[in-house]
Amino acid sequence: MKPLIGLVVCCLLSVACLGQTKGEIEWGEEFNSNGGTLVLKEAGRSRASGQTVVTYNLLVSGLPKDVEYTLWMRLVGGNPQAVANAFIDKDGLVVNARPDTAHNVAEDPVNLKVVAGRGEPKQFAVIANDSHYRVFGHVVPFPIEKIGGPCSVSATMAGPNYSGVSIVVRGLQSKEEFQIGQRSGSEAARTRATAAEDGTYRTLVFPFVKGQFSGKLKFDVTAKACAVGVEVPWGQGSYVIQ
Repeated sequence: MKPLIGLVVCCLLSVACLGQTKGEIEWGEEFNSNGGTLVLKEAGRSRASGQTVVTYNLLVSGLPKDVEYTLWMRLVGGNPQAVANAFIDKDGLVVNARPDTAHNVAEDPVNLKVVAGRGEPKQFAVIANDSHYRVFGHVVPFPIEKIGGPCSVSATMAGPNYSGVSIVVRGLQSKEEFQIGQRSGSEAARTRATAAEDGTYRTLVFPFVKGQFSGKLKFDVTAKACAVGVEVPWGQGSYVIQ
């Protein structure tokens, strides 16, 4: 597992990665095989060279276990990269090698060690080599989220240096109308929006301002039962590994 761990950490530090690419992958959990899921389960955190290294195990359900797979990863703003061969054991754990007692080969779980910035999603996929089965999953090791009353607002990096920011509001009343406030650099606006039936609201914000190299996005909501907002730096110097 050491080569895999080293490759993953290296790749996550840069969009340039030496893994095999597959630009035609339709990426996202909406493309999971019917009934399939991929969950990244945190296994621990440690400090190395002033950075927090987070370890994850991968658990797959709903896919056949007698199939050869490849583990893929995708950086924000980059193309999918093949990381390692993968198999699914009897408990759904993604492993790098199946046990072979005849040849003294032990099961080798895939232990992903990653570093990340605030609000940065780590995106992975387990895809059958014949492309018949696939699952996608992601995790945000250092979420940007604020809670106010029954509501919460989270911000996830959707472009390098937060050139795009995915905003999700939860806890609103079904289909209620509420106010949104946005400020980025020298630009500001207030608008009205409507929650979805499940009380959520999702939007993609592009905070960069012409003529400005960096700034801070402030996004807030004012609803019937809550008022809450988040702040996200963008531009030069905004991305900092935690």
